[in-house]
Amino acid sequence: MKSGYFTFILHAHLPYVKHKEANRLEERWVFEAMTETYIPLLWALDRQPEGFTWSISFSPPVMEMLSDPVLQRRYLEYLDSIDHLIKKEKLRSLDQEETEVIRFYSGRYENIRETFFKWNQNLLAGFKYHHQRGAVECFTTAATHAFLPYIQTQEALEAQVDMGIKTFKKYFGEMPKGFWLPECAYTPGIDKLLHQKGIRYTFVDEQTLLNSSPRATRGIGSPVFSPHGIALFPRNREISGKVWSSVDGYPGDPDYREFYRDIAYNRDLDYILPHIHPEGIRIDTGLKYHRITGPVEQKQIYIREWAEGKVQKHAEHFVQTLEHTLGEKEEECFPPHLITAPFDAELFGHWWYEGTDWISAVQEACKGRVEWITPNSFINRHYQDLQTVHASFSTWGRNEYGEVWLNEKNAWMYRHLHKCEREIITAAATHSPLTPVTKRYIKQMIREWMLAASSDWAFIVDNETAAQYANERFNTHIERFHIIREMLNQSPQDTAAIEAFEQDFPFLNDIDTSYFETPHDQYIQHHHSSISETNKLKILMLSWEFPPMVVGGLARHVFDLAKTLVKQGQEVHVITCHVDGYPSYEVNQGIHVYRVQSNQPQTDQFFHWTGSLNLAIADQGRELAKKINFDCIHAHDWLVCVAAKGLKHELNIPLIATIHATEHGRNNGIHNALQYEINQKEWELCYEASEVIVCSPYMKDEVATVFSVPEDKITVLPNGVDPELIQTEEVTDGYRFKESHEVLVFSVGRVVKEKGFQTIIDAAQLIRQQNHNIKFIIAGKGPMLDEYRSRVHQEGLEGTVTFSGFVSDDDRNRLLSECDIALFPSLYEPFGIVALEGMAAGKATVVSDTGGLKDIVRHEETGLKIYPGNAESLAWAVLTLAQNEHLRRTLASNGKREAETVFNWNKIAQQTSALYEQCLQKNPV
Repeated sequence: MKSGYFTFILHAHLPYVKHKEANRLEERWVFEAMTETYIPLLWALDRQPEGFTWSISFSPPVMEMLSDPVLQRRYLEYLDSIDHLIKKEKLRSLDQEETEVIRFYSGRYENIRETFFKWNQNLLAGFKYHHQRGAVECFTTAATHAFLPYIQTQEALEAQVDMGIKTFKKYFGEMPKGFWLPECAYTPGIDKLLHQKGIRYTFVDEQTLLNSSPRATRGIGSPVFSPHGIALFPRNREISGKVWSSVDGYPGDPDYREFYRDIAYNRDLDYILPHIHPEGIRIDTGLKYHRITGPVEQKQIYIREWAEGKVQKHAEHFVQTLEHTLGEKEEECFPPHLITAPFDAELFGHWWYEGTDWISAVQEACKGRVEWITPNSFINRHYQDLQTVHASFSTWGRNEYGEVWLNEKNAWMYRHLHKCEREIITAAATHSPLTPVTKRYIKQMIREWMLAASSDWAFIVDNETAAQYANERFNTHIERFHIIREMLNQSPQDTAAIEAFEQDFPFLNDIDTSYFETPHDQYIQHHHSSISETNKLKILMLSWEFPPMVVGGLARHVFDLAKTLVKQGQEVHVITCHVDGYPSYEVNQGIHVYRVQSNQPQTDQFFHWTGSLNLAIADQGRELAKKINFDCIHAHDWLVCVAAKGLKHELNIPLIATIHATEHGRNNGIHNALQYEINQKEWELCYEASEVIVCSPYMKDEVATVFSVPEDKITVLPNGVDPELIQTEEVTDGYRFKESHEVLVFSVGRVVKEKGFQTIIDAAQLIRQQNHNIKFIIAGKGPMLDEYRSRVHQEGLEGTVTFSGFVSDDDRNRLLSECDIALFPSLYEPFGIVALEGMAAGKATVVSDTGGLKDIVRHEETGLKIYPGNAESLAWAVLTLAQNEHLRRTLASNGKREAETVFNWNKIAQQTSALYEQCLQKNPV
């Protein structure tokens, strides 16, 4: 037995082609797949050797059609017609070789009918039986096999994925462990949704792993984990090509049955008419007497024994190929090398008539030579050995990209599909709460969109095979969608009208509308009446930073203010920037948070990205305003200026702006074109605002001077501190960051020039000359981090000064607990929230006598002040506190009391609410 594994995967999918009327040409696709693929696969499972197992995914359209009583009855009529034709052929045949072929078909169709009845006319029951006994592992795919990366909204994407899973649970009675991405189309983020739905694995093209970041170290010899923990199994294209290649694959062997030569095209019309389309259209009957030899009109007779011989030969060749590949990778142990070979199920039996026999032959040949394994079993054995990578968009289609499903032939489809997605969301919100009747309308809209979204239509149009039918089906569902939408708007209680639409395509009876009923709409519906009866202010808050998007102190300020306003009875809606892995809408401690994606997410120009973000924020604000009567807008900093200005004029409500810092202050003037543009946006925001909030008297002077804002338009409201976030306690379990005899000076902040950390390096030399027991730790990340670390090394201060980089909240709190002095030597600081946190932690705090810091600390009462950028001044303050424990304790106690009373968020939020009320009185709507 070779070291390593082989996993064999089939994907069973057909578009939903059941029509109300019988004898549709496309219905034959289902009957041919049942006859030539699905039933022979059940035979293969019946004769499968002990210890072998493989996997197959069933799309919801296939599951629905195989379980449909109408199609089951029509399939019996199809079999009856073929049986009758075989009897006629027996009487007609004069050729011995042809007689042998007819005898073969006669026996085969008897077995097909017998198997169909064995499983009570529902082939899924057979696969479920083999799945439950462990012979095959079944799983599923998207609801209508939509090309998932090209779906526009998260709601529609979730509907496709979850309805696929629910359909599988309906027919198999359990949760699928795997999920087939239609067309193996992987895109970043889809793994998060699959993980949320309980999926363990999926399949991708080999290029997905070969181009991953970091590159998969085992190439295509092992699955990898995506960032959200979904195992990605890569197709081995070389091995798979032995089967599906039209150039040198096994199915092209001359002794195999010819797919394109059916007797329907060789018999007189009167003779064959009862067995083809009633309108006289010649279509395949399934009786094909020739093998693959020469041009279509010169084919030789099909000899079953020869074909069976080639099956054995090709099975042995395939197993030898597996052995050779595994032999070359025999040194791979953690995990052993895995060959993954996924295929369309219909290749076996339908396109390659002998394909299902070949599967059985390969299994027999693999006995004692190659071990077969399912993806789930592989994960259970080797999950601890799998690498985690970031994978990019890819498919198993042409050039491994999405061009088959989006090109000049079919691009027109997506504008219709995307419009349908948006209109379902709008309809669900507009008609909320949904009555039983309106829910039926919404369900049918979802059904029509889903059926139109099938990837088959774009594929067929690209391939130009049955393009007329694909266009017809797509346009039919789009037209029906819009008719239903109009009916919903005009007469949403007409049950007879919607029932007619439901009966035309009875696909997925249990469609869930909740995917399109957003949490926000549900909240508004449940709480709208009670809200309107109170005196709550409805505040629309705009900020590009909001946890977990934390760049500076802005995010923490907006979160703490909004949270406290909510506690005091106000209703706060925050629109902020999209963050990967976080929902587009959530209620976080009572705050309604909406995260929007910039329309230019990939641009390298931050100013352009900001402009695009503002468009998205404004769009979201307008949508919210359709259902919420906001009282005012509160915008934080210039990055949301454009959206704030537009919404102010469109909604005709007051705008309050908080200026947290200025470009002029950060750079000690305006020195280039970008700084000028930002400065202009800051001025524009101040000009448009009814009231401007700043965090300190220093900032009030700066804003009044730089932007010529009248002083009576500016209100000073300090930042607050949340004592719950500064969880310090007496250290009883030993120090982690210092020795017991050392004095620890702690500083934290973004590592940029204006924070003044270079002054610490300069002062450390002076301090070390007098006291070797003083140690500095500076936490935070930023563009100056490497430069500062290099300076520390060059000056031999490694044991004295440490730039630790990013630290977690727990480590920050631990450092605040262990430190003796909190130090903030900023050159420019509009407020200085970190200094407040040092005071709230009960530590003697040293700050620069600049900006807002000088207003927080009263010198020698609640802390010490130093001259900005002055190493001697900083050294004096640190040495003074290090040598005077009584002074440290006094300043720490006074500072803590000041932080908890003057800089209290409850007080600040009350003052902010009062300012909102004042604006509303000045600017009545």
